[in-house]
Amino acid sequence: MSPRPLRPTIADVAQRAGVSRAAVSFAVNGRPGVGAETRARILQAAEELGWYPSGPARALTRARAGAIGLVLTRQPQRLEFDDFFVRFLAGVQRTLTERDYSLLLHVQPPEAGGVEAYRRLAGSGRVDGMLLTDIAFEDPRFELLAESGLPTVVAGRPVGHCPFPAVETRHAEGIANAVNHLVALGHRSVAFIGGDPNYEYVASRRTVWMQTLRDAGLEPGLSASIIAEDTAGLAATARLLESDARPTAIIYTSDMLALAGAGVARNLRFLIPSDISIVGFDDSPVAALSSPALTTVRVDYAGFGEAAAALLLAEIDGAPPPPIELAPPKLIVRGSTGPPSRR
Repeated sequence: MSPRPLRPTIADVAQRAGVSRAAVSFAVNGRPGVGAETRARILQAAEELGWYPSGPARALTRARAGAIGLVLTRQPQRLEFDDFFVRFLAGVQRTLTERDYSLLLHVQPPEAGGVEAYRRLAGSGRVDGMLLTDIAFEDPRFELLAESGLPTVVAGRPVGHCPFPAVETRHAEGIANAVNHLVALGHRSVAFIGGDPNYEYVASRRTVWMQTLRDAGLEPGLSASIIAEDTAGLAATARLLESDARPTAIIYTSDMLALAGAGVARNLRFLIPSDISIVGFDDSPVAALSSPALTTVRVDYAGFGEAAAALLLAEIDGAPPPPIELAPPKLIVRGSTGPPSRR
C-alpha cells in the first residue's frame, strides 16, 4: 500500500509564489496588505498545489464573534499596580463599547511564556481580531498570527519586519524630557534602571537616555538593566548608590520601580532630592502622594488604547485606518528632583 500523499501547506504556497506566509494568508482571506498582481500569483500557486485554508480558518473570515482578543503576560496579583494596563484597557473598552464589541482578556503569568495562549485564542473562533502589546525583539507572535489570517494590530513599536499595522505613543521622548530636566538642574551623572531589555519599550527608552546624555556632552556612565520590577530593582538601586562613582540622579522605567528605589535610598540614608534625584515613568496615582512627590513622565495610555482598538476594528471591517493623534509624553516635575548637592 503506497503512502498517502502529504497535504500541501501554507509554507508550500508561500515558497511557490515567492512570498511570506503572512502574504498568503492575507491573499486567500481577502484582506488588504498585498497588491493585485501578488494576490493573483498567490491564488494561482494555491490552485496549482491544491491548497486551501482549513475549515476553522475559513470560519474565522465568515463569522463575526463580536469580540477582540488581548493576552497580557503579567503576574495576576500585580495587575492593580500596573498603570499601563489599567489605563490602556480603559481606552480599549471605551472604543469597543461604542461599537458593541467585547474584549476577551487572557492574563498569563510570565513563567507561562510562549505563544500557546495566542494560538488557542486565534484558533478558537471567539474573536475577530487581536491586539498585541509588550512587543519583543524577534517577536514570535507576528508569524503565528499572520498565519492565522486574523486581523491584528500592534500596540507599540514593531521591531523588524511586521505584517500588521501599529499604533505607538512616542513614549521614549519622555525619557529625553527627563534627562534634559536633570541636566538643566546641574546633574552630570544620570543612571537608568529598566526592565527586561528584550522588550522594545525598555530598549528604546534606554537608547534615548544614552543619546540624550551624549547630545548634552555627557557620557551615560553607570546604568543597570534589570529583568524584574521587584527585588532585582531594589538590588540594582543599592548597587548604584553604594558604588564609588554613584550617580546624582536615576531614571526608572516605571513609577513603581522608582518608588521602590526611593525606599532603598532612604534606607541607605540618602536624602531625596539633595543626595539623589529620582524620576519615574507613567504618572501613576501614587506618584503625587509619595514623599517627596515623584517627578515622572505622563503618557496618554487611555488614548493609546482607544486608538489601537479603533484601528483594529477598521482592520476587521476592511475599512481605511482612522486618523490617530496621541498627545506627546509630558514630564511632570515634582519634589523628587532638584539640583545635586556638592560633594
